[in-house]
Amino acid sequence: MHASDSQEDVTAHEYYADNPDFPAKTIVATLFIGAFFGYLNDTLLNVALTPIMKDFGVDKTTVQWLTTGFLLVMGAFTPITAGVIQWFETRKMVLFTQATFLAGSLICAFAPTFGVLVVGRMVQAVSAAFFVPLLFNGVLSIFPPNKRGTAMGVITMMFTAAPAMGPTLSGIIIDHTHWRVLFGFTAPFMLAAMVLVGKYLTVNLSNISRPKIDMLSAVLSIAGFGGLVYASSNFAHMPLVEFILLFAASVVLVGWFAHRQFRLATPLLNLRAFEYKQFRYCVVILAGAIFLFLGLELMVPMYTQQVLMLTGTATGLILMPASIAQAVAAPLFGKLLDKKGGRFVVLPATVMLVVSLSVLWLFLQIDTQVVMLTAMFTLLALSVSACVTGETHGLNALPKTLNPHGAAILTTINPIAGAIGAAFFVGATNIGEKLSSADMPQQAMLDGIHLAMGCALVVGVVVVMFALRLKAHQK
Repeated sequence: MHASDSQEDVTAHEYYADNPDFPAKTIVATLFIGAFFGYLNDTLLNVALTPIMKDFGVDKTTVQWLTTGFLLVMGAFTPITAGVIQWFETRKMVLFTQATFLAGSLICAFAPTFGVLVVGRMVQAVSAAFFVPLLFNGVLSIFPPNKRGTAMGVITMMFTAAPAMGPTLSGIIIDHTHWRVLFGFTAPFMLAAMVLVGKYLTVNLSNISRPKIDMLSAVLSIAGFGGLVYASSNFAHMPLVEFILLFAASVVLVGWFAHRQFRLATPLLNLRAFEYKQFRYCVVILAGAIFLFLGLELMVPMYTQQVLMLTGTATGLILMPASIAQAVAAPLFGKLLDKKGGRFVVLPATVMLVVSLSVLWLFLQIDTQVVMLTAMFTLLALSVSACVTGETHGLNALPKTLNPHGAAILTTINPIAGAIGAAFFVGATNIGEKLSSADMPQQAMLDGIHLAMGCALVVGVVVVMFALRLKAHQK
C-alpha cells in the first residue's frame, strides 16, 4: 500500500484508531522506544560519573556537564518542537530523530576524550527534545479522547519508570562491565525502532502547515529555558550572586518569550493553551510531581550511599521495585482515567503523594531498614505515576489545533521541573547539613535530608490544592 493510499484510507475516520486496519499499537510502540531511551538517559549516568571522572581525569564540577548539559539542551530545544514538527512528514521526522540519537550514543560509546563525550550527550539531548512531542502528537492524532488514557498511561510509565530505572541499570552495568556499555546497549533497540517506523508509519500524524518560525522567539526560548535549567542544575555549586543573576536573567528572557507569543500571529509556542483551566491545573500538578520525584530520585542514592553506606548496586536494587511498580501501574491508571476521569485518578494520587512524603520525612533515619525504604519509595513512585497520568485530562481539554503546543508545553515542563527539583533537594540538603549541630557526618547529612523532605511536603500540599480543582468525569 502506498503512503498516499494509506493516508486517504485512514483520514476517512476522525481518528486513525477508528480504522481497524491502522496499526495504532505498533506505531505508538515504535515512537515509545525512542522517547523511553531519551528519558532513561536523564539519570542513566548518575552512578557512572565517578568512573568517568577517573578515566578522563576530570573533577566533579566538570563531569556534571554530562547530566546538566543533557537537561540544558533538552529543556532549551523542546519549546521549538511544536513548530518544527509541523514542517516535515512524520516518518521522516521520526527517523531523523532516531538516527540522531543513535549517532549521539555511538559518539559517547567510543569517545576518546571527555569533550567528545559531552558532544555526544548534547547530540542525544537534541533528539530527546523531539521524541516526546512526536509521541504525544502521535497519541493525540491516533486515539479519540475517551481512549487516550491507556496510551498516555504507557507514556507516564516512561516519564517515571525510565528515570527510575537509570540508576539501577547504571549501577549493575558499572559494577560488572564498563560505563561505555551504557551507551552501546541502546543501539540495537533504536535500530529496531527505525526499521519498524520505516515499515509501518505510512501516514502523517501532524498537519504539514509549515508555520513561520519566529527566530527571535527561538533564540529567547533556547537562552531563557536553557538558562533556567542550567542555573537550577548547578545551584549547589554556583556562587549565590552568580546564581541569582543567571536565574533572574533567564526568567526575564522566558517572560519576554511568553509576551512575544501572545503578540505573534503564528506563535512559536501557543501559550493560549493556558487559557483552558483544566490544562493549566494539570500542568501545575505535573510540574509538582516531576519536581518531587526527580529530586528524590537524586536524593535517595545520596542517602543510601552516604548515610546508610550502601553500594551502588544495592542502591539500584532499592530503586528497582519502584520502576517495576510504575511500569505495571501506569497503563492501569490510564485505563482508569478513560473510564472515571482525571479527578478520580489524580486527586487520590496527590493525597497519597503527601502521605508518602510524610512517611519518608518521619522515618528516614541513620539505621532505616532497606525493606522499609524500598516500600516507602515505591509508594511515592506509584503516587507520582498516577499524578503524571493526569496530563491526559489536561490535553483532552484542548482543541485539536493546540495539540502540538500542549504537548510541547508539557514536555518543556519535565526537564525544567526535574532540574529545579534536583537542585532544590541538593541545595536544601546542603543547607540543612551546614546548619546541623551533629558531630557525625552521617547524622549531619540526615538532618539536611529531613529539611529537604519537610520543604517538599509544602510542594505536595500545593499539588493537592490544584487537584481539587479538576473536574469530574463527563461521559
